[in-house]
Amino acid sequence: MAKIKVIKSSSVKSIKAQFKKEFDCSIRIYKGARIADDSAKISDLSTLDNAGGELDLGARSRVENVEKYFKDTFGIKVQISNSADTKLADNEMTLTQAGKC
Repeated sequence: MAKIKVIKSSSVKSIKAQFKKEFDCSIRIYKGARIADDSAKISDLSTLDNAGGELDLGARSRVENVEKYFKDTFGIKVQISNSADTKLADNEMTLTQAGKC
């Protein structure tokens, strides 16, 4: 299991780097309908008052569950995409599969 650390002061860039390193897939983090700037902090994007924490994600975690977790826990819309960030992953894929799509 990989641990992804998400706290209020985490930047978009740091979360993206963690996903790339652990799962070889990309994560798109949104501010409203637009992709958030890499320098944006979770506290700037979140619609909830949450301190954050660590996510225990395995390579077999489903894309749909990860996206739902970010929405429910942090109030942030995210989308998982392939390693090159050129194609969104299907919700039924695992994080490992998403990196290869």
